[in-house]
Amino acid sequence: MPDSPRAAAPTLPLETVLKCISGTTRGDILGELADGSSLMVSELSKQTGWGADVISKQFAILRKAGIVINPRGRLFEIAPQFLADKIERILDFGYCLLRMNVGSLT
Repeated sequence: MPDSPRAAAPTLPLETVLKCISGTTRGDILGELADGSSLMVSELSKQTGWGADVISKQFAILRKAGIVINPRGRLFEIAPQFLADKIERILDFGYCLLRMNVGSLT
């Protein structure tokens, strides 16, 4: 039997991961960025239906955790170490894999 791929070693505390993935707004943000996109707050606001102020507040939480980065000015993206598969939109936090291609959290 071939070896199965190993999950990445966790780089964040479990409580941080759970806090960051346990909200509809943050889930919507992660879902939009899971394909490796770099988007501005205004673009995410239009795509998710959440207000720009709500998106900004959620980005602050995701950035503090290191899950989302903004390497180019006002563009935000998921930190590359968490992007397991851009095509299938899978995020790997070491503790769990999130399949962001299965629809809305609501």
